[in-house]
Amino acid sequence: MATLAEQINQLAGAALAAHGLVLVHARLSGGTASGRGKLTLDVMAEMPDGTSPTLELCTQASRTLSAQMDVSDIIKSPYTLEVGSAGLERPLTKPADYIRFNGKQAKITLHRPMPAPNGKGVLGSAVGIITEPTDDEVTLVLKDGTGSITVRHDQIHHAHLTPSAEELRELMKAATAKAAALKNTDSDTE
Repeated sequence: MATLAEQINQLAGAALAAHGLVLVHARLSGGTASGRGKLTLDVMAEMPDGTSPTLELCTQASRTLSAQMDVSDIIKSPYTLEVGSAGLERPLTKPADYIRFNGKQAKITLHRPMPAPNGKGVLGSAVGIITEPTDDEVTLVLKDGTGSITVRHDQIHHAHLTPSAEELRELMKAATAKAAALKNTDSDTE
């Protein structure tokens, strides 16, 4: 029998696919062991080309998933469903993510600390550029310039992209240009 997480991922993946979206991550969190407290089902989606989905697509997918979750009745406690874009700090959840984002900056948090590459202390987490990703491990060239680390995927507790200052500047530049183009289009139609 599939675990609750596997069932949620299967339902979420199908609901998103019905709207042309790809599941990045689905996670149930909150609540307590006694069953008290509100649970949240957080579903992150993206377009097949890796871009962010529109709010309208996320809303439609949320309605579909909500109906499927109600019918399946796999979560026995009250919960809040949130469907949205994976965003700039997109989680890296499988080896293919590291391969896809080779050359991008990421933060990795480890299950257990490992020795720092400069021999001074240990690292529980690290920020750096993804290099040499494989199906088994990934290497990060550390942002602080102290070297690089190679980590097996099973050593990673969680990881996400962390856009560099240069990437953020480029995104702002593109957004400003898009806003100006829309403003010009609006003024042309008046």
